[in-house]
This record gives sequence, C-alpha cells and structure tokens, in this order.
Amino acid sequence: MILCIDCGNTSIKLGVYDESALVNKFTIKTNREKTSDEYAYSFKTLIKERYEIDGCIISSVVPLLTVELTRCIERVFKIKPLILNKSLKTKMSIKLDNPSELGADLLAGAIGARKKYGYPLVVADLGTATKLYVVDDKGAFVGGIISCGMETSLKALVDNTSLLMETPIAEPAKIIGKNTKDSIQSGIVLGQAYMVSEFARRIENELGYKINRILTGGFANVIRDQIVCFNYEENLVLDGLFEIYCLNAGEKNEKE
Repeated sequence: MILCIDCGNTSIKLGVYDESALVNKFTIKTNREKTSDEYAYSFKTLIKERYEIDGCIISSVVPLLTVELTRCIERVFKIKPLILNKSLKTKMSIKLDNPSELGADLLAGAIGARKKYGYPLVVADLGTATKLYVVDDKGAFVGGIISCGMETSLKALVDNTSLLMETPIAEPAKIIGKNTKDSIQSGIVLGQAYMVSEFARRIENELGYKINRILTGGFANVIRDQIVCFNYEENLVLDGLFEIYCLNAGEKNEKE
C-alpha cells in the first residue's frame, strides 16, 4: 500500500492507496512546533496499526515539516519517502517565468485533474488561500491566480473592523443579508463562488477555448452548489500524488 501525504498550512491530509483505489484518508492539524517523534505517534495509531505501507510520497508547502515528516516516515515505516519536487517525473511541462516557484500541492492537483479529466483544464483549490491554476490544450501548466481564502478573508475583516463579529463559514440562505452574520456570509462565501466562476469564464476567453473546470480544497464543499459547470473532487491532490508516485516507482526501486 502507498501512503500519500499532502502537508498544507492548515492541515496535513493522509491518503492510503491500494492498487489504484483510495482505501482510507485522515486529516491532522498542521503544527509547526511538533517534532517527528510527536507525528510518529499519530502515524502509528492511524496507519501503521491498520495498513502495511510499502511506499510513500510527500507534497509539502511547509519546508520545516517536510524534514520532520520525512524523519517520521523513515522511523515508523522503515522506508524513504519520495518528496515532490522538480526532480520527480510528472510528464507535465511547466511554462512559468520561474518553474521553481510552483507549489507542490498545485502540481499534484494538476496531475490528479489531468489523470481524470484530460486537458485543457482549470482547478479552483479553496484552502487557506484560493488558488486557480491552468493546464492548457497542450497539457502544460501555464499559470494561475492566487487570492485570499474564505477563512483568511473573514479573519482580516473581523480583526480590522470593530463592530463585526466572528461568523461561521457557511452558505447563506439569500444574497441580501438581513443581519450582520448573513451579510458577512454572503460577502465571504458567495463572493468566493462568484469570483471563481468569473475567473473561469475569463480564463476561457483569454485561452480562446473551453476548459474542464474542477473544484477542490477544504472549503470547496461550502460553495459547490453556488457555481455551475465545475466538477467537485475532494481528494484531487492525494490522487495526483499517487499518480506521481506510480510514475516514479520504477526508478525508485532501481536506485534501491
């Protein structure tokens, strides 16, 4: 079985794959203060006691935790994980001004989307930040858009406005809010939905052709009913990591 790890700024998602199927998944809160020993306890309890792990791949946007998670995997499962970086085979051309700036999570998401939907495509990933990234009709990663995520926007709004209060991130019943809570939810939640939809439309106009639209990320489920023509994929990054692991497994075994 293969363990795929997506380490983000807010949470660490773990996916266990058998053959080509996701068998189980877990989520751990991201904590930069935790050591590999502390993470090892969680990995033993959640995974080692249930599954026989033969390989692992890590995508991380938190460099400090990349080191700790690598040590954790080596200690708990006695295997050396693959780290998603430019040295791994992905079969995707990256046409950016500086390809090294591309986040590992975005690359994995693009690979996962390509595997299921082909290309061209746009992925809207709603997490700590809202990210849209584009794969063109040649299958190349050509760029994207980064904006504040819903939770980030809400925190900034409340922290900088004296009379506004903390509000749950949930879809409001109507666009026009009759109270402060509903008005904030309309602005934050529906604002994100309409932004994502309009960006997708304008991306198509800029490219000059229709594209597949995929929605993913921790907050995607909140707006999925508010946007049209998007396919919701809860495990897109994990699926992409598994695909990348499969592309590189042969070379890994040869080196070992």
